Amino acid sequence: MQKNGLTNIGVNNQAAGGNTVLSGGLGPTLLTRYKRDSLQQQGVKYIMIFEGVNDIGNGGTDAGSANGVADRLQTAFKQIVTDAHAAGIPVFGATVTSFGGSGQSYSSPGRDGGRKKLNEWIKTSGTFDAVVDFATFLADPSDASKLASKYDGGDHLHPNVAGYQALADQFPLDIFTKFANGRPKK
Repeated sequence: MQKNGLTNIGVNNQAAGGNTVLSGGLGPTLLTRYKRDSLQQQGVKYIMIFEGVNDIGNGGTDAGSANGVADRLQTAFKQIVTDAHAAGIPVFGATVTSFGGSGQSYSSPGRDGGRKKLNEWIKTSGTFDAVVDFATFLADPSDASKLASKYDGGDHLHPNVAGYQALADQFPLDIFTKFANGRPKK
């Protein structure tokens, strides 16, 4: 960001390990804290939602259950975006990255289907002001249900240092300048 002249943007990551949007997790869900963590913070200019993997990964392994979680995540994201837009804050959606692989408890075809369904909605619904396709940035080119081995932190869920660097390198910085003055008035 600094190399590209974006020196007046701070990043405040309010996520936590085991974070969820809907229920469970190691702390309060995103739905119970998003106003406190974003809308009620002074000086917030942008919000990015990169959530949902733990909701999908802790849900049922069958397609029906995973698709149901994806549907509930869509509803939650719409609520958050609506509230952010009412405050004049643009919201960027980020796709859920892959989690397939031997030994990864989240890995199942049904859950991956729910992840794909959610990602397709993130990319095509028009809900978000901009979309960042993290899933594509990190996916194994021969099997998109898995992280590319060069980006896999070893648990088939979390990126390694190279994976996080790939996210940074491919992040579309122009979204900050496009929305430098907030959301365009309709």
